[in-house]
Amino acid sequence: MKSEDKAQQILSPWWRLPLETLFPDKKFDGQLQNPGNEEFFDFDDVIASPYPITKIAEEIAYYPENDERELFAIFISGLGQREHESARRSRRYAHTLATGVANLHNASFLKQHPIIGFINRYFDWINAALDRIRLSGSPVIKNAAQLIDYAANNNISLNFSADSLGTILLARAIRRAKRQFISDRARMFDFAARKIQEKKWEQRTSQLINMFIFGNGYRQWVKGPNYIMVHMQGDPLPQIFGITPQRAIKQKRDDIKFLIFPRLFPEGSFEAHNMMFTNELLRQTFIKNKIEIGDFFSLYNKLVQGSLEIATADEVPWTSDIKEFVWNPDSLNYIPNLLP
Repeated sequence: MKSEDKAQQILSPWWRLPLETLFPDKKFDGQLQNPGNEEFFDFDDVIASPYPITKIAEEIAYYPENDERELFAIFISGLGQREHESARRSRRYAHTLATGVANLHNASFLKQHPIIGFINRYFDWINAALDRIRLSGSPVIKNAAQLIDYAANNNISLNFSADSLGTILLARAIRRAKRQFISDRARMFDFAARKIQEKKWEQRTSQLINMFIFGNGYRQWVKGPNYIMVHMQGDPLPQIFGITPQRAIKQKRDDIKFLIFPRLFPEGSFEAHNMMFTNELLRQTFIKNKIEIGDFFSLYNKLVQGSLEIATADEVPWTSDIKEFVWNPDSLNYIPNLLP
């Protein structure tokens, strides 16, 4: 399906039209996408349906072949991924980790034929910096918050996953959903009641909401949901901007579990931030621990128990199709046992 045909399914407010004309991918910002056929669904229509999370699971999420459709996650990608690239990477995510994936699209400023290519490449980075310090917003934040709020209010389980910039947007969405949950149940200056509702939020979301985070770029995550933070040693984003095990100890956040893989790439290589490599290590970790691939609940329990054995790069049967997802071709020199 062509981008023009996909865009006809999305109804945008009038004030976004100039932005979407200049940067076509912004038409899909915050909308739901099936990574398989790359079809988009208007978020407002989905959230207004009788059972929106069921609709996403049954009609929008992409599942690997022969998958039993027992688990799906709503995924928010990193920066610089137009709709086709985001779908392509999510398909590999789904196949590698044997789970369903529905994209909540984090649109890019990148244009297919920019007038000034050098400048166009930096718009996403500038916007990401503004997002992190809360000086800009994104439809992704508002829409993810609505889904979390719906799940919390209706006692429905919900799994989210995010990578890189997507982690910043998701962290802000969780905070927004928490504020909404408390405000719906307690007056602004009734501090005692708000404290009670905050505890209810934490208890309810710990039972319902699961977050699987790659290459985290944010430090202040709201208590409540179950978090697994995944990255590779040498990934600069979690070390500089994210929450690390050391920072988690200082924040007294033993609810956040970390899965950190050994270094694969040399110092300074941004390839360590590429979740396509982390996914392969994660898959091998399932196998090494005799956990069914995609059984994230058993993985989480192993992390809680401190008994998870982490796979190393030389244990992974790297296949040649990883070349299609590498950012720097020279990085392939550091991958052991790469099959032709």
